[in-house]
Amino acid sequence: MKIRKLLIAIGISVVALFAIGKILPLVIDAAYPRMRASTKAFSMHGVADGAYEGKAFLLPVSVEVRVTVAGGRISSVELLRHFNGQGKPAEAVIGRVIEKQSLGVDVISGATHSSLTIWKALENALEKGKKR
Repeated sequence: MKIRKLLIAIGISVVALFAIGKILPLVIDAAYPRMRASTKAFSMHGVADGAYEGKAFLLPVSVEVRVTVAGGRISSVELLRHFNGQGKPAEAVIGRVIEKQSLGVDVISGATHSSLTIWKALENALEKGKKR
């Protein structure tokens, strides 16, 4: 009897994890356009000179950055944390952001989720510079 209950519990757990694994990516992908629109629309106008830290978490990717603004321009970005799984190539967006002085740069192919998380962390940091 105990073995039967254990097998039923394991079966339910497997089905639940499978469902979560199928549904979660769809929910996240549906949110991409909205999140991407906010980063593309971000303007450096009004960001005071200084260093600002920002964070973003989009399951399973977690990013923390420090952005330094000098003369109204992004002068440097320090990646403090990037828990990324296979998204390490997305770190190349940082150089593109500094070069273009915009969060509206292209994603890194194969690292879209990590690219978006890095943009959101940068946006979070730079928004703090507008509040001063």
